[in-house]
Amino acid sequence: MYVRPVFEERDEGRIRSLVAVHPFGLLVTHGPRGLEASHIPFQLLEETGLALAGHLAAGNPQCDMIGGEALAVFSGPHAYVSPGWYAAHPAVPTWDFAAVHVTGRLVPMDGAAQLGEAMDAMAAMDPHRFRVGQLEDGYRARMFAGVRAFTLVPTKVEAQWKMSQNRSAEDRRRVAAALRAGGEDGTAALIEATLR
Repeated sequence: MYVRPVFEERDEGRIRSLVAVHPFGLLVTHGPRGLEASHIPFQLLEETGLALAGHLAAGNPQCDMIGGEALAVFSGPHAYVSPGWYAAHPAVPTWDFAAVHVTGRLVPMDGAAQLGEAMDAMAAMDPHRFRVGQLEDGYRARMFAGVRAFTLVPTKVEAQWKMSQNRSAEDRRRVAAALRAGGEDGTAALIEATLR
């Protein structure tokens, strides 16, 4: 990811928070068939760092890349920014956004217990308190046979919070106010955080 220094985010807590709040990411691999991508949910595995758990349907040809390098991409709040919102001119339209890229190796998960824990973690938000252990044994075995689970062990993490930091504080306040007026509260809040 091209990251201009003014937009680079290094705070691990904020990076982890974006992934936790927006866990549905894009898994990108490159192999004999070229580039491949799957949209999948991820789970943060530890209290620190960006180790991730995920799984693919067993029939997905991207499963052949488990054991190799991969990139997980997460997008946070984003919004169009009109040059009309700035006090200073001339100006051009742009887009403010938050994004995290996690590059690393896909390590296969071992055994049903580890897979069950990962699936239970994914279902932590389930309003009916779904747990893999509640499933009938035969059904659970068939479900586990139908997926390939992995851990993405990070070797590089890049994060960019492009929140108008290259503009004056007055312009950033104006952009945040205009975004809030248009219902873009998530992006507005991130812009406001750059003013603290």
